[in-house]
Amino acid sequence: KKVPRRKTMGASASKIKFRESLTSLISRDVSPDDAEFWDELWKIPSSAEEVFELLTPANARRLRDERFDNLATLFTQATAQLCQIVETPYTIYFDQALNCVRVLTRILPFLLEKGDLGDNDPNVEALCWGSGAADGTKGRGKGRKRGDSRDEDDDTKDETEEEEEDDVDDEIEEDDNQEPLALLVVHAAMHMLFLPQFTCDFYEEDGPPDDALDPYASSSSESDSDNEDLDDGNDETHDKEAERRRRMERDDREIQIEAGLGKPRRVRKGVRLTPRPAGIVWAPGVGFSPDGKCHITMNNGNNNISMAKGPTNPNAKGGKKGSASNTNVNNPEAAYTRKYDKNRIEVLRLLLAACCDPLFSPADEYNPLASRWMAVAVAADAPNAPCLFYSLLNTVISFDPSNSSFGGVPYSNKFASDTHVKLVELSAQVLCVLLDCGLSGDPVPCVNRYDEPVVRVSYAYKNGFNIFRVMLARINSGKDLATLYRGFVRLLRNTFESKNTLLPSSQSRLECYQELLILLWKTLEENPLFLDFILTRCDVCELVVPLCYLMYTSRKDSAQVGLVHICTFILLKLSGERSFGVSLNRPFRTKLPCDLPLFSGSHADLISITLHKIIVNGSYRLVSLYSCFLTIVSNFSPYWRSMSLVSSVKLVNLFELFSSPKFLYSGEKAYRHLALLLEIFNNIIQYQYNGNQHLVYAIVRRKDSFGRLASLTLPKAIHQCQKQFPSSERPEYDADAADAAQVAALSIQDVDEHGNPIDDEDDATSTTNGRDTATSSTTVSGTGECFVPTEAWLTELRASLPLETVSRLLQHLVPVVDDMCDRKNGVVDEIEILEVFKDITMVGLLPVPHAIVIRKYQPNQYTSIWFTAFMWGVVFLRSQKPPIFDGQCIELFQVAGEDK
Repeated sequence: KKVPRRKTMGASASKIKFRESLTSLISRDVSPDDAEFWDELWKIPSSAEEVFELLTPANARRLRDERFDNLATLFTQATAQLCQIVETPYTIYFDQALNCVRVLTRILPFLLEKGDLGDNDPNVEALCWGSGAADGTKGRGKGRKRGDSRDEDDDTKDETEEEEEDDVDDEIEEDDNQEPLALLVVHAAMHMLFLPQFTCDFYEEDGPPDDALDPYASSSSESDSDNEDLDDGNDETHDKEAERRRRMERDDREIQIEAGLGKPRRVRKGVRLTPRPAGIVWAPGVGFSPDGKCHITMNNGNNNISMAKGPTNPNAKGGKKGSASNTNVNNPEAAYTRKYDKNRIEVLRLLLAACCDPLFSPADEYNPLASRWMAVAVAADAPNAPCLFYSLLNTVISFDPSNSSFGGVPYSNKFASDTHVKLVELSAQVLCVLLDCGLSGDPVPCVNRYDEPVVRVSYAYKNGFNIFRVMLARINSGKDLATLYRGFVRLLRNTFESKNTLLPSSQSRLECYQELLILLWKTLEENPLFLDFILTRCDVCELVVPLCYLMYTSRKDSAQVGLVHICTFILLKLSGERSFGVSLNRPFRTKLPCDLPLFSGSHADLISITLHKIIVNGSYRLVSLYSCFLTIVSNFSPYWRSMSLVSSVKLVNLFELFSSPKFLYSGEKAYRHLALLLEIFNNIIQYQYNGNQHLVYAIVRRKDSFGRLASLTLPKAIHQCQKQFPSSERPEYDADAADAAQVAALSIQDVDEHGNPIDDEDDATSTTNGRDTATSSTTVSGTGECFVPTEAWLTELRASLPLETVSRLLQHLVPVVDDMCDRKNGVVDEIEILEVFKDITMVGLLPVPHAIVIRKYQPNQYTSIWFTAFMWGVVFLRSQKPPIFDGQCIELFQVAGEDK
């Protein structure tokens, strides 16, 4: 039945009364018709903290398990009131609406414990998804209203397309008759994120774009007034602006062609990806300029669609139909207001709570398509989805921690409210969650008759469609890609810049860097233009520095193992591109607030020194990443022009470490680290000998380590193994078993410089014995027996270790050094030796240069599950004030006890 408006809405009451009401809900059955009781309940809490404090996890579960009818009434009435506030957004009801939001945020995770991915309780199923679950909400919360982004014009279409879309519309109409509570809650939350005077200012409904002048088209339909405006003294300015835009559009077309996307396909009807109305987007950034202009377009050289905000005007709707135009209407800077941040935070918490059912699925059983709650949130008809996507994304990337309050005055963050910082952090979390379900977005652009980016209706309503992933995949203008990259760089560099200030703690430090890394990873994976853009048109080293800093400072903290993992995956993804290796030769001059060894070199040196430190002085739980570390260095080593002295010594030290009995006999495949190190040395010797005398000299000084490995025999190997690991002692470092299940999940494919796959049989110079050397060749030792060298193992080791290049180098250079020492009675300055090495040519002395092999990251379901578990682990830990989630029933990852 319909829940009536209450005159007492928004009033205040004591916590004692709320506690008594809650006790009544748990201890006795309360009739849905007891208006007095429900009135008192809805108007009591004054803050989210009070709701979470009084409605404890134990009480929430008791209510669900013992008094489910009371919980159903609570859920139904709260949902009905949210639907009413969406339909009639009067400010006098906002306080009660917030109370409903807080109660729903509290109880939803406990309902989802028994939901789709949890224990699947029939009562919860009937309440959330039953056809008659929301009698009081019939006819509200859905339908064709603002937020439904389908095109509204009904022009003639092909017969096949007409039938196809009629079928889809029929399905939607059938769904309208159902309206389950779960759908209404999610849709109400997405509507409330853009509710006038609640989470945004008044807005103007956008109709189809008006016909207007296209400054680049040679059209004869320009009006006289337009021509007069162009001729009145503004020709020169207009020409410069037109030329600038043409240049930007030309660059954008080149970016799309390089990514193989080609020209956008035209469809007569589709789901729009442009925010409507554009003026309610929360912050400038991707698609929006600081003055409020929306420039989301396909950049096909013809159109620039701009929509803006203004006062509510019912007569301003509509307009002439025709080609989209450059109708730029300014949205004042004040439109990007922060006065609604508190309400936005409340509603985003509700949306996050409604999408949390992956938490209750075991990792090995998780299905990204199984959650109906998340499917509703990312569906093509999700209300305000484009506005929400750009609001969340821009709120994050436009934030400047160094200038977040009082114009960047030192210590001003100590006196300013942190509400907007909380909104930034929560926006990053919600966006990561929304991008984590469903299937990857189709990056191939499509446009409608107005040249607006759209998604074909037939594709948009297929199972697994995620409109947020599609919008991320289709960010295609150079300006937006640059804005996105600069935002990531600015926020990630804050991790060390906030500690590099002259005055201690004078700059605030953004704590959501893990969410930023997840968002960066998803952007690299989803958008085919972004990776190439940052490698060829940006200084990617700006991104490398914070990644290395986070890895270096987190290496000993077992709680930060996931952080080191995701930084490693990002570097591995980047290192698979030749441009990345070339870019790393830029000099490194940044001062980092950590005990990083002093060196004078490039960003390639920074990566190698960081990874060396993690190996020799990091958490044991990072053993599974050692091969990934070496793979990263191996990928960019052919382009490493000049290795510093520190890097040279540390890499050769790693060779000594991994060739020692402690590591070499710790597992059957432990020698794979040596194979990768030798490949690094070979790449530099063969392709970058000039300029790398430090490495050559370090190899000559440690010639015995290479000689012992080359002359290894089976009796010597067995003796060393038994001496190092007696029968009663297990290896401290187990190269085979350490996190093997996680390591084996990472797929790496061997490709040449041009990205063409390399077959192992055809590549005689391949030194790593398989495309999955970095990880998937690991043998899991589950028997508990110690490894013992065999003849087959020794044969495989010799075949896998490419020692020929280093051996020939030593055969030629060792006598040269010995002769210098003899002539100077053993007293030789290193500089003299380096000068001699610089003048020596190795042409004709080394083997024929091998083909450059680059190992590229290949996504698969196991790494996808790992990222989901890591992301939700971060969200869980960062959502404890107030504690949205309770760890008792979480299955996706392990939650340590409170004592830990």
